[in-house]
Amino acid sequence: MEKTKTKFIMYSGLYTIGGVNVAIIYGKDRVIFEMGAAYDPKNNIYDGTVEKRKKNWIRDKLRLGILPAIDGLFRREDLGDYDLQSAEESQYNTAVFITHLHLDHMAHIGTVAPEIPIYMHKKAQIIERALEDVGQGVDTLPRKYRDLEPDKTIKVGEIEVYPILTNEDNYCDFAFLVTTPDGAIHWTGDLALHGKNAPLNIRQMEMLKEKNVDVLLCDCTSFMDDVMEMMYSTMDAKAILPSPDIPEGMLSDEEYEAALFEIIEAAPQLCVFNYYNREMTEAQQFVNWATAVGRKCVFQPDAAYIYYRFFNEKPNVYIPDVERFTVKDKPEWLKEILANCVLVTLDEIKANPRAYMIQNSYECILELFDLPGEKGVYVHSGGTPIGDFDPAYANMRKLVDLAGFEYTTFFKNNYFGHGYPCQVKYFVDEINPKVLIPCHSFNPERLLPKDGVQLLPELFKVYVLQDSKLVPEEEIQ
Repeated sequence: MEKTKTKFIMYSGLYTIGGVNVAIIYGKDRVIFEMGAAYDPKNNIYDGTVEKRKKNWIRDKLRLGILPAIDGLFRREDLGDYDLQSAEESQYNTAVFITHLHLDHMAHIGTVAPEIPIYMHKKAQIIERALEDVGQGVDTLPRKYRDLEPDKTIKVGEIEVYPILTNEDNYCDFAFLVTTPDGAIHWTGDLALHGKNAPLNIRQMEMLKEKNVDVLLCDCTSFMDDVMEMMYSTMDAKAILPSPDIPEGMLSDEEYEAALFEIIEAAPQLCVFNYYNREMTEAQQFVNWATAVGRKCVFQPDAAYIYYRFFNEKPNVYIPDVERFTVKDKPEWLKEILANCVLVTLDEIKANPRAYMIQNSYECILELFDLPGEKGVYVHSGGTPIGDFDPAYANMRKLVDLAGFEYTTFFKNNYFGHGYPCQVKYFVDEINPKVLIPCHSFNPERLLPKDGVQLLPELFKVYVLQDSKLVPEEEIQ
């Protein structure tokens, strides 16, 4: 009888920001992490003009290459005649694991056959359900999610998944240590070593050093051209020396937040902010900042509803002049938030702009024309569009200027949310895995191993874990 082997397949996420989708297989047991979509607004077919089809939405995503063509993961009724094995036909005992709630890590979870378990932290589930209520969640089939808890091993047959907490804010972030009888494979998820959650990632590092990890999949988002140029003035990977410290001239999370607070504190009139409305800790931070400077923090109805569901607190709400908020036959979520909030009117804001801090999403950016923009400040804090690689970014900047607001952000100048290159290199060198797979990056080849080998896997190719190496299946004797 042929010996059971651990197999590794990477479907996407090597040369993209996000979208890391990997399968680890042992016999008939299979673990998949994650089900995200790479952030690529320039090539987004569903740009707000092209409508999704009702019966063919999963097939269309497969045809477009948006959704990885993974056997045994989707229902036959959703696949139709698409040449892929369905979940019903599969012999695999499969489970899907999600590190955190960013779309580049979980955008495709709704396509998975409902009988296949999907593990997410319960806080992430609250936010995702609220997003679904307001029409901003993932496209999804009806399903239940399973709870993911720190340091509690989940067994999928003979495969063990050990969730390591890496960020205790918001929805909670995790890394996954996946162990089979042949060895250990680890996925860092988003890796940051310069914020208040840095101790959790140092703990992750120390745990992995003890485990003698065979294969390390490591986030190296910051190894892109812009950051390399800013920090090293060269694209040479050998210039990246390991260090746990924040590079000179770059900001920590705390310094970044302090800089934003200074802008809010100094704003002479109305302050408008654009944040990623999955980030509940950030939403609460804006509420706290507003209180600290004697302002009321006010949200759009959709963001307010998510905040209300997560914190069970009544937020202040301002209703922009868009149909989905002003429609006569209001959806249940909108009725609920309007019944459990404090409404703030445009007249009240105009009468005393200095008394308010208003959340404004890009979808409702034309509302800036009615809001008092003179001496007002627009704080771009991680909301979409994120940067100038998104065609919508130039439009956002233009509209902010036309409305008379001063635009401000530190995100691109000297702050980066993922680990800085020297810190990621330090993390990797300390763990010193036998095989390093840099990923979640435009330039993964720049993250070099200390003593092990760097592997940039061929997508959809089957590798076998043998003697602490990943060997192409066809080369196995």
